[in-house]
Amino acid sequence: MIFEKIIPKENIWDKLRITYKNNKIPNGYIFFGNDGVGKEAYSIELAALLNCKRPLSDLHACGTCRSCISIKSFQHEDIHFIHALPGSKNKPSSNGIKIDSKTFEELNNNYKKKIKNPYHKIKLANANTISIASIREIKKKLFLSKSDQNWSVVIIFDAHKLCVPKAEPANALLKILEEPPNKTLFILITSKINLITSTIQSRCQKVFFPNFKGMEIEEYIRKHNDDGMAIDSSSLQLSNGSVSEFMDIIDNDMLEKFQHLIKKIYRKDSNDFESVLSFFNKIKDKDQINSYLNHFIISTKDIYLLSLDKSNTKIHYAFLSETYISILSTFPNGNWIRIIGIINESIQDIHRNINLSLAIYNMLINVQYCLEGNSINTFKSDLIRDL
Repeated sequence: MIFEKIIPKENIWDKLRITYKNNKIPNGYIFFGNDGVGKEAYSIELAALLNCKRPLSDLHACGTCRSCISIKSFQHEDIHFIHALPGSKNKPSSNGIKIDSKTFEELNNNYKKKIKNPYHKIKLANANTISIASIREIKKKLFLSKSDQNWSVVIIFDAHKLCVPKAEPANALLKILEEPPNKTLFILITSKINLITSTIQSRCQKVFFPNFKGMEIEEYIRKHNDDGMAIDSSSLQLSNGSVSEFMDIIDNDMLEKFQHLIKKIYRKDSNDFESVLSFFNKIKDKDQINSYLNHFIISTKDIYLLSLDKSNTKIHYAFLSETYISILSTFPNGNWIRIIGIINESIQDIHRNINLSLAIYNMLINVQYCLEGNSINTFKSDLIRDL
């Protein structure tokens, strides 16, 4: 195997092994599910198996042949990785995408972290879309310089970024997916399959990666972490079955911060708005902002379930039960369904690069309005609507 530190997903790997054994590899796969559940690692494992010179009897890559060693260093000539890139300095040229030195170094650092930790999410700062130039470049490589002996595997990280804000890159990929060169496999990796166009989805086999159970993450951390990382049930609940999310929670002290944030947002006055705005403005990583907002959505769903039945035991964040009860007693008529919609709208606003302060302020105002049971979003900021 390429990754020694990996939580087995035998049901998924068995399906992949069968297609390999029966020589039924499709043109494309979509590996989908939440971040931190093994999609990226298994795409690399499959690419390694396809090109391994000495595959093991259990149909895993050997991890020691020339091909496997090249894959471990992200330098295999027939394994291609496509990422969203920052648009300001990384421009297309006659020789393909020209990546500036800062982005190149950031990408290499991500690769090094990935080999050590299969659940490290490869991501680049301010990279919001996969350019059509990247698809054109890979098409040229596949048709002009493909090896006849090896499988060419194209792994597309955050594949939904092919489709937003515009679908031209996805349409360009579609043409290659329909008639790829012989022995070519595309693996699209996404946590947002709903954003991938239906035409792309129809031409790929879908493989769903479920979340891990809390006990699986706990066992993994105890077995592979040498830093004495603290493990508690609250952080495991907040991780939602994602190893990378759990590590982010610990590294960034997100548990305590999120508990504090919920109490500031769900209160009867707006005196804490400035501190909430300041909190989000200090976060430089947009994915981390989205993470907090997604936790906010899940906790609001919990509150909604408890508003229907206070004895409900199916809430996600049981460690917040007392906080939920307090919020419900303060806002017995809260329009929780509308609040969930407001938070989702804020996530979309931020994704569209609308000013963060305006997006968060708009969210806070509308949440306050709906806490009193109102259903009409009357406070939509003109500034935001006009952007």
